[in-house]
Amino acid sequence: MKKLTYFIAPVIAMSLGMASCSKDDNKTTTTPTTTTPTTAGPTAATPATPGDVDGALISVRMDYNSQPAGSPVPIKVTSEIGLAVFFSAPGSSTKLDAGTVAVNTYNLDKGTDNSYSKVATIASTPADLNFDNGSSWNVGGSGSVTAFSVNHTAAFPSFDGTMPSSITKSSGLTIQLDNSTLSGADSVLVMVAAGSKSFTKTFGPNAGTATITAAELSGFPAVTDNSAIMEVCPYNFTTTTKNGKKYVMIKEQAVVKNVNIN
Repeated sequence: MKKLTYFIAPVIAMSLGMASCSKDDNKTTTTPTTTTPTTAGPTAATPATPGDVDGALISVRMDYNSQPAGSPVPIKVTSEIGLAVFFSAPGSSTKLDAGTVAVNTYNLDKGTDNSYSKVATIASTPADLNFDNGSSWNVGGSGSVTAFSVNHTAAFPSFDGTMPSSITKSSGLTIQLDNSTLSGADSVLVMVAAGSKSFTKTFGPNAGTATITAAELSGFPAVTDNSAIMEVCPYNFTTTTKNGKKYVMIKEQAVVKNVNIN
């Protein structure tokens, strides 16, 4: 695992995407963001927890495509990531301790801010979180978070379209999003990141194409060492009520690729 941490980082920040638990097949929203780069590698863009829920249980499958220096061929590393967060009230940013939280019997690690996460990838223990058989969540409970269990059986969404190796700022960026490239998604996040700058748009599953314009890319630096990141992240979600509280359950595929920008 230590050798792979250069490529794989835990998904901790939940800072993009939805504002409420509604589904719009054709929506397009824009989220310009500035991030601090990390040598730990890419972090999958994840949708924000909606403002009308008491918490979120998130299952992410991240496919990272890269060609590290010295490697004669590209490599693909797949990680499975479990995330959970519990709020003091809907719309609050205060996160609560929920006791032991597990997905498919794997205990998540609790951060100092009470966010929960677990990353599994090749050559680590565990190598996966058994997401092929669903996401069975068990929340031990603590304080105002009462213990509960729920099985999120929805299939993961899938994107298998083409992503460029290089982005030309003056031409903008277009990704095909239709029935030939996308399945099982309620929305799709498309993100470009380089250095301390990132830009994200959310598209509906019937958008046809995802476009980031030349104007939206104009502030990005030129990148010639293949260190910029592009992500296409389809996700779906559903809600459940446990002990009188509403929780959102999200499944996301994050397709991540190193690119140049000119």
